[in-house]
Amino acid sequence: MKFGDNLQDSIYPTWSDNYVQYNALKKQLEEGLSKPAGWTERDEGIFGQTLDSDLTKVFDFVNSKFEELQERTTKAELRVATFQEAYNQKAIETLTSNITEITDEVNQLSKYCRTNYAGFLKIVKKHDKNVPYKLRPVFMVQLKSRAFYNVNFDSLVVRLSKLYHSLGAESLPIGTPITPSALAVMASQEGLDRKSFKFWVHPDNVMEVKTTVLKHLPVILYTPRGPNTAESLDPSLSSVYLDNSAFDLYNSKLERTEGAQAIRLRWYGSPSNNEIFVERKIHHEINKFGEYHDRFSIKEKYVNAFLTGEYTMDRQIAKLREQGVKSPAEIEQFEETVKDVQKCIVDMKLKPVLRTVYNRTAFQIPGDKRVRLSLDTDLRMIREDNLDSTTRSGNHWRRMDIDYPMGPKTAYEQDMTRFNYAILEVKLELPAGKATPSWVVELMNSHLVESAESFSKYVHGVAVLLESHVALLPFWLAQLEKETARTPDSMRGQLPANTPSISRAGSTADIHSINSRRSSIVSRSESENGASTRSKGKQKSMDIFVDSQYGQNGHDQYGATSKPASRASSIGKKSFGFKGLGGVFRKSGKAKDSRETSPLLGPSDNNDSVPQIKIIPPKPKKIVGTLKVEAKVFFANERTFLKWMNFAVLLGTLGVGLFNAGDNIGRFAGVLLAVTALVTLVYAIWLYERRLTMLRNKDPGPYDEPLMPTLMCVCLLTAISLNFYLKSNVKSKP
Repeated sequence: MKFGDNLQDSIYPTWSDNYVQYNALKKQLEEGLSKPAGWTERDEGIFGQTLDSDLTKVFDFVNSKFEELQERTTKAELRVATFQEAYNQKAIETLTSNITEITDEVNQLSKYCRTNYAGFLKIVKKHDKNVPYKLRPVFMVQLKSRAFYNVNFDSLVVRLSKLYHSLGAESLPIGTPITPSALAVMASQEGLDRKSFKFWVHPDNVMEVKTTVLKHLPVILYTPRGPNTAESLDPSLSSVYLDNSAFDLYNSKLERTEGAQAIRLRWYGSPSNNEIFVERKIHHEINKFGEYHDRFSIKEKYVNAFLTGEYTMDRQIAKLREQGVKSPAEIEQFEETVKDVQKCIVDMKLKPVLRTVYNRTAFQIPGDKRVRLSLDTDLRMIREDNLDSTTRSGNHWRRMDIDYPMGPKTAYEQDMTRFNYAILEVKLELPAGKATPSWVVELMNSHLVESAESFSKYVHGVAVLLESHVALLPFWLAQLEKETARTPDSMRGQLPANTPSISRAGSTADIHSINSRRSSIVSRSESENGASTRSKGKQKSMDIFVDSQYGQNGHDQYGATSKPASRASSIGKKSFGFKGLGGVFRKSGKAKDSRETSPLLGPSDNNDSVPQIKIIPPKPKKIVGTLKVEAKVFFANERTFLKWMNFAVLLGTLGVGLFNAGDNIGRFAGVLLAVTALVTLVYAIWLYERRLTMLRNKDPGPYDEPLMPTLMCVCLLTAISLNFYLKSNVKSKP
């Protein structure tokens, strides 16, 4: 679909007059270029004025509409405060409707900003491609001075969430909040059905997901500056993951080994926060959440000594016993957890490997764990290791050269990757027999999210940034997009723009430099080189990728820079995405050609291709995927057991018959057959239980058993052969 048609489908009818005039500007270009004299300076001046007028119009509209939404929210807050004293059901229903209208307009305004930003960049690109005048450098300066795309809606989201929670009209469909003690009683009486789900969310859908959830659950801010304070919003969350040089924790977590551990150091807000949480996750299939989570806090100044085993928390444990705040059982469990974690770190020689930084928006009724949702956006992963003869964290437990908040360009870009999709996690702890809230089911089945059941931030970061150090890769890396969606230069998984081709490499070091970053390019170059040939001559589709961080970086968030991109430099702007997920995120409206655009991956540019450089093929790596065990597999195991038992019963019946009715030779053969039948029965039971355990643990196998069937056949053949041999010898005697 052409961008002009896509823009028309995205227009909010009420604001239709305030969008960029993309089709009119495109028509201006076509008419000017079709004239005999071609594109003149006068045409350039008119085009520039129209573009500047549209930019001013959009900028003024965003500012005025945002102020209007804030004023309407303030009025709603005043009215809610009044209703707390004078309850009026009809008035509250009217106010709830008004708040819903504000929420919907916040979502529409967010879409409006992204759509117009894409429209401006698209028309400027089309202009610079077809006319001799280059408008982009000047326009980007003007766009930065009127940055309508940088509006932060987080404060409004928090305020609207409070309003919904205060009214409690339709926001709590599963009932009123319950206390943790009441939940514990309910769990002991009825049991709890625990479930956990993960999803990827495209940046275009993040605001819609937020506005959908806040109608049902209040926002909880994880920030040291105070809970639920919109004015001091600082939702950043940082974690440093530990592992050893063999990446044992990475491999066990990737293969989902029973008892696999992940140990990390976490803090909220800026690095100046003195409270560090040591967290451990242990994978257990029997737990429906898939893992157990332990954590305890420690002061930042003691972290280095704790990791080396020089510092213990005996003093804090003794203080807890003196205070008597916790029960002896809780203190004993806490002490055991601390010692186990420290022993694991010291024995396995765990060191800092990877840091993850993201903004978390959590939705939960305070004190109620029945329904919890968290949305992680702006995910960045940074190397913390000292591998490759490079000192990063050194002897410290984390790098000290990372500033908060992170700027658009940093000195450690080569050590960082950005994950361009938000991560939604849904956790349910419902009483047994209680149905999942309908709005949660609706959200999980909607076009806004894509299932990512086994996704791990740590595993993804290591697989991308430390690929040359690991032998296993997660299955979702095989889903890399075939389409050439545009993302920032800092996205990993491709060769940087300044990497020389091997044919022009000046030394062996240059070749090794290329080979060390080759793996994710090889498979993609093979597919795209073929795809570009097929798509040659077709109309280019929209090549703009809308990121939640758009406009905040010094370069264009849609993959274009102020300088004309050469064929070689375009490779540095190809995104790390997901292949084959486009059809899931189908938006409402006209059907789109999946070869040109997909809602998750963003629109593609069919003419963009990987430069023809010679790359030494890498050694293949094993892709580890999830094993989904369906119910029919258990039934197949039972059918196999019944088949073996049927064979054993038949063999045993024949053996008993020969033993009872035959002569000495017949009795001898009957004994052999009966023993074979008994061994077969024992083997069938053992095989059934073994395979059942493997299925429950999601063991990848092997499930075949070539030895015992062969032995059974040998025993049966021996019994029959001996019977015939002995009988024939008896008859031949005089």
